Amino acid sequence: MLMRLARQTYVRQYGEFTYLFGKVSSFDQVFRSAGPFFAHITRQPKKRDAIIDEIMHDYADVSREIVEKDFDELFSPLIAQKVILIGKNAKELDSQEQFFTYDCDNPKTKKDTHVYTRDEIAALPATLMERYFAEHPTLFSLHVDVTQACTERCRHCYVPEYNPIFLPYDKICQVLDDFREMGGIHVSLSGGECMMHKDIIKIIKAIRERDCTVGCLSNLTVCTDEIINALVEADGTVQASLYSMSPAIHDEVTRRKGSWIETVGAIMRLRAAQIPVLISCPCLRINYKGYTEVMKFADSLKMDAQTDFIIMGKQDCDTSNLCNRLHLDETRELLQDVILKAVPMNSEYFSPGKKEQMLSAAEWRKQKVCGACVNSMCLNATGDYYPCPGFAGVVLGNCYKDSLHDVWINSEETKRIRAVTGADFGKCAECKDRDYCSVCMCRNFNETGDMLKPAEHFCKVAAINHEVVDEKQRQMIEMAKCNAL
Repeated sequence: MLMRLARQTYVRQYGEFTYLFGKVSSFDQVFRSAGPFFAHITRQPKKRDAIIDEIMHDYADVSREIVEKDFDELFSPLIAQKVILIGKNAKELDSQEQFFTYDCDNPKTKKDTHVYTRDEIAALPATLMERYFAEHPTLFSLHVDVTQACTERCRHCYVPEYNPIFLPYDKICQVLDDFREMGGIHVSLSGGECMMHKDIIKIIKAIRERDCTVGCLSNLTVCTDEIINALVEADGTVQASLYSMSPAIHDEVTRRKGSWIETVGAIMRLRAAQIPVLISCPCLRINYKGYTEVMKFADSLKMDAQTDFIIMGKQDCDTSNLCNRLHLDETRELLQDVILKAVPMNSEYFSPGKKEQMLSAAEWRKQKVCGACVNSMCLNATGDYYPCPGFAGVVLGNCYKDSLHDVWINSEETKRIRAVTGADFGKCAECKDRDYCSVCMCRNFNETGDMLKPAEHFCKVAAINHEVVDEKQRQMIEMAKCNAL
């Protein structure tokens, strides 16, 4: 029998952990001390016995019978889920491949509605890897702004200027080689508008050729059929912004006439090509009343959608774009609507005992505040490496002078960002609204010029979030009392 990895199964070794990611089924799992087994399962079909022969070289003191038993116990569940394929010949292997499709009740673009308990969350592969990365910083995800050019001029955008600068294809490939060598797995492309890059199709192919996943963050105004075909071949995904189901309002946000027609038309073509799409609807003062219509539109296409009211200042600390940000009363209105509609009623989010289970101030101070320079990093069109999308005001190095590996390991700025914990945020650890907030160095820097100085607006939003949740908890307690009578 022949065996190989499925087309959209990705394997990485991080220390003693083997991380397995199945893109179609959103499968991910972490295995401890199983590296020698996974090292010999590749994308090229190999005979089962030959694979076991190779594994035996790593376990010279173990009988073949025990190795075969462990082999079957490890791989049988993965074969059942078609994360690993087994068959008599290459044709039989190929026939078992799974591909994303909208032609089912619940495509994988739709959110997982399971409500996880605290213990379940602690056992999730993502949580285990987060703990590992905190102790062993590993470049897991890379975000690349391939150009500063853009077809739109969105009112809230945090990009300071739109220059016709494009990161050369050869330089991108050089960085991708380093990224793959370092164990990276996820690559996202953005800009500006990434699809304006003359080599975007070659870039997409280059990412997939290095056995990495590829995602595009795009407004889709220049999304051609050729780009769509490249995304199909690369098993790519897309995140697109749609601001309203009113063409006039959407175009008012983007300041590009006809952009709604272009974006929606491309979304429909991506769907027809069976490409997973996430629709994002950032909420500004001009469009927040209609965000639910965007959510309904996405649902009708069996696509996932998200809304976001976190409008932040520009990367150069210019805050002129914040005039588009929701006022606090509007934020309260949106939070009440989003929390009560989007969060399952049985979620721990509404549990009256939630507060007793929160981290103490001392524990919180020890925590990393985000994954910037811990498991992720970004590269912009001028060649500068920076911590996270939007946080380009802090430069870690430059790809024309420094290798990706050197910036990740030796850059003093990288080390500085990586070392930040809750303890660096002074009063935040003691704040009563701390667990209804998301401490963000990027938002702080872009608005205050200091990544460790909280932007006051978000402190106020956290307080509103806390109040809304508390009110819902009170309602649930009263309801439980009435039901008990």
